[in-house]
Amino acid sequence: MPAQTSKRVRNTQLRRHFLIGNEAHVLPHPSFPSPPPDGHTKGWKVYVRPLPNGPDMTTWLKKVQFKLHHTYTDASRMIEAPGPFEVTETGYGEFGVEIRLYFAPESGEKAVYREHYLVLAPYGSDEQKARQSRENAVVAERLETIEFNEPTLDFFRAMTGEEQFTWLKVVKKGKGKGKKAEMVFGSEVEPTAQLPERPVGGLEGGGGGLGAGGAWSRVYERQVVAQLAQSGASLEQALEHEKREMDSRRKKMEELGLAIATK
Repeated sequence: MPAQTSKRVRNTQLRRHFLIGNEAHVLPHPSFPSPPPDGHTKGWKVYVRPLPNGPDMTTWLKKVQFKLHHTYTDASRMIEAPGPFEVTETGYGEFGVEIRLYFAPESGEKAVYREHYLVLAPYGSDEQKARQSRENAVVAERLETIEFNEPTLDFFRAMTGEEQFTWLKVVKKGKGKGKKAEMVFGSEVEPTAQLPERPVGGLEGGGGGLGAGGAWSRVYERQVVAQLAQSGASLEQALEHEKREMDSRRKKMEELGLAIATK
């Protein structure tokens, strides 16, 4: 474990939400070289990103290692802060990307592993697939959470400081003579290290199956929980039906065995 730079803050937990995902496009596409390499039909980007209204990731994340399929030249890619923490490539097949997250030295924490399966083909409902094909854009991402239990004092100060939200500010020109420009938050959503109550940018429910980062919110979280509860109830009904069918088959088998035995 990296050496601790300060004592730890007892009975305290820090939590950060972030996104791991990929976007993919059918080639040719303006974001990728033309002509593409022989046999390569898709251009893609795999990434680790902050939430749209969240704090600066580099407060706690200093390096990200992406391990691609072994057929890629230099399959292990290390991206250091300030990032962006992403790898852009072209190819034709889907595979699992190993991701290793390295934290700020003052955190005193070990690196952790995550994995993302590269999604290149449209997915979801027929409507969602049609939209992805029409826009030539497939986005597959998920919300991840990192928890730091009893952080070091130096790390705690960095993670609770105002400076981590500076990246969300934009320059606002002063109105009137002698008014100076100032830095203000560019979004109507209040910056927070937690999930916002409503989606950033007004997106609802995961961006229509595209996994758009702006849709991650408590509203969407409740939708997902409700969907899981509904799926769980449907599964329970299916299991109960199968149990009744199994009991009925067992009873018939027993009756058939008894009938054969008495002949």
